[in-house]
Amino acid sequence: MFAANQKMMRRFIYLLLLLPLAGFSQSIKLSGQLQDEKHQPVPYATITLKHQPDSLVFKNNLADKDGRFAFSGISKGNYILQVSAVGFQAHQQRLTLSGDAVLPVIVLKEELTQLGEVTIAAKKPTVTRKIDRVEFNVENTALSSTNAWEIVKRAPGVQSGGGELSIRGSKGILVTINDKKVYLSGDELKAYLEGTNGGDVKSVEVITNPPAKYEASGSAVINIKLKKNTQAGYKGSLAGSYVQGIYAKSNVSTSQYYKTEKLSLSGSYTFGNGIYYNEIKEVTRYTAGQQTWEDELRRKNYRDAEHTYRAGLDYAIDSLNSLSLGTDGYIARQNHAQYNVPTRIYDQAHQLVSYFETQNNRLAPNHNGSYNLNYEHLFSGKEKISLGTNYTDYRSEADQDVRTAYYFVNPRDARFTTDNTQHIRLFSTQLDYSKKSKLFDLETGFKYSHVKAANGVDFRRDTLGGLVNDPALSNTFAYNESVSAGYLSLNKDLKSWSFKAGLRGEYTAINSRSVSPSELNSQHYFNLFPTLFIQDKLSPDHQLGFSYGKRINRPQYSYLNPSRSYFSPNSYLVGDARLKPAMTDQFSLNYDYKENYHAQLYYISERNPTIQLPFQDNATNTLIQKVTNIPGNHYYGVDLSTSLQPAAWWSVDVQAGPGHVESSFGLADGTVLHNRAFTVNGSLDNQLTVNKKAGFTAGINFSFNTAGVQGPARVSGTSSLGFSARKKLWQNRAEISLLVSDIYRGEKMKVSSNYADQHNYFTYYGDSQNLRISFKYNLGNTGLKAKAAKAKTEEQNRL
Repeated sequence: MFAANQKMMRRFIYLLLLLPLAGFSQSIKLSGQLQDEKHQPVPYATITLKHQPDSLVFKNNLADKDGRFAFSGISKGNYILQVSAVGFQAHQQRLTLSGDAVLPVIVLKEELTQLGEVTIAAKKPTVTRKIDRVEFNVENTALSSTNAWEIVKRAPGVQSGGGELSIRGSKGILVTINDKKVYLSGDELKAYLEGTNGGDVKSVEVITNPPAKYEASGSAVINIKLKKNTQAGYKGSLAGSYVQGIYAKSNVSTSQYYKTEKLSLSGSYTFGNGIYYNEIKEVTRYTAGQQTWEDELRRKNYRDAEHTYRAGLDYAIDSLNSLSLGTDGYIARQNHAQYNVPTRIYDQAHQLVSYFETQNNRLAPNHNGSYNLNYEHLFSGKEKISLGTNYTDYRSEADQDVRTAYYFVNPRDARFTTDNTQHIRLFSTQLDYSKKSKLFDLETGFKYSHVKAANGVDFRRDTLGGLVNDPALSNTFAYNESVSAGYLSLNKDLKSWSFKAGLRGEYTAINSRSVSPSELNSQHYFNLFPTLFIQDKLSPDHQLGFSYGKRINRPQYSYLNPSRSYFSPNSYLVGDARLKPAMTDQFSLNYDYKENYHAQLYYISERNPTIQLPFQDNATNTLIQKVTNIPGNHYYGVDLSTSLQPAAWWSVDVQAGPGHVESSFGLADGTVLHNRAFTVNGSLDNQLTVNKKAGFTAGINFSFNTAGVQGPARVSGTSSLGFSARKKLWQNRAEISLLVSDIYRGEKMKVSSNYADQHNYFTYYGDSQNLRISFKYNLGNTGLKAKAAKAKTEEQNRL
């Protein structure tokens, strides 16, 4: 193994030394023309060039309107040329190339068998299940007219509540886009995904047990796969949508793709504005004063000018070397908000004894930008190495002016302001190597990442002399984290068996410093994360699998900040610089019948998970949103799913499963509280072809989750009913979509705590009931696009 690693490193160093000369390497050109049996050109056929003897795809191209095609940047060697065109039999021939070549005219024979297009379309599933993940395909559906947040919420196994995502009850989720980590969480992540155009999303992968190649952070991974242009030429789109909930929102967007034989360019831009509203009602019974406090927090977040952008460039230096670079970002410099919080205080007889009202005016500009560079080299069709690097810069502010008017008792006005600034810089670089051999398939690599975060809070109180700084509530917080990781993964197929085993090691170093409160925190730890996948195809109809994985969930950067963040005079959020990382072990046993009926038995154990809980201070009548570790969570249950087709025009994806969750929580007296719940979740996603010729489709979706637990709190059940419709116009040049979400406001949730001297609950509603109307117009050669789509469907039908 040591000798093999030396050989691999020598190759990589040699490669880096020769990289500047890669553009001068010798290349071969290949061209030809396609005709039918009547000597007429066959346009827009797909031509694939594959390596021999491994038959791996080397290049793809598309014939022009005259049936002509050309390849360049080819090295000497043996190849297989394949041609696929709608209405013609597939063509294949072997080539040995030592110099430029012009092929004789290739004559394609007509396909005698007629394709049943309705049947083919119905067979294409929305949900695809693989050995280690579930893929939710939304391309060309009504959901593509929404945004990435709405799409992720609909993915199988994903639950949403209170503006957060969870899988099987756990909120420790890693979100990636094209396998690149999104360094945002909470409201920032939600806003970023809401600004990502759904038309750019191809599919969503839900990976409950990620393999060793993925970083070990998060109990599960949600990977958003964006579209890529695989066809030569130009295409693009212009789109717009209007959303009406309690308040209105709208956006306009464009996506552009251009591809030549060597160069591929892509870009997208979305401009959005509107009012994002949510309301929270908090009820707290303070035992010391025998009073009940009721707060109604109505939050109107004005996003007056949101800009989300993405650009990418892929360049094939030659047949063995390729380079890609990209950037994406989110700019919202005019974000502001108004929070109105009336508070009513009642005595034991529920008589009103006091009342005050808080107005919180906030300025919340923020922006982030990410830049990435990737290089890939093919040693052969079965061996490659890649090097990638990424830099992200995130800046945000949260400046608030909080004014409170007190009535009934000691009438007066009070005021305080806070200026909160945050700057996070992230750098990562990763080297990956893979090789397929007769003995096994190998993947190995190394990654280094560094995070530097700085946060400042200036808290000022209004006194007779004006606004005066309060040093006890002002703070400067600095956080540094570095993670060095390496992984090794082996994959082997043996008759009906498939084995995949991996091991990842990560060394983490954390240093943080807080001024007020004065705290220094230093953590250094090394962990190993094994993964194992075993699958046996018992018979053509039956398949059995087992998987195990260990994961880590590091606290969010904002959770480690011990500064107090006040919402009103009697309510604030506080973090903890000494939070521990959570460790997760996950086991699952899978059974598939006829590749369409799926059952998964799972068990998940979390140690030291981080949660945010309401904690009431009965002495000061203050409600604190406290971030803390709890001893652990345990989840077990069964996931059942299938895809059905009751009629040629109707298909439905069904998912359901019972489960059990147990959450433990340490009380002040040292005892441990165990909170348990039996849960059931499910979803029913109907897809209807109303009129195929007219391009009119519709969908009806229903999902639900019964009550669960979170630490010492109980979380109410939620449900959602939605309807969608999509109509193509002008020979597929355009489309119009309608989406109605959360028709009866079933996504409203309630979280209750009743233990010891804690008696409080809150309800949350995030304006999820809304109506969305979208329009999209396609640019470029739509005829070429349609031909390519049909060719793909024909190939799928032959499988």
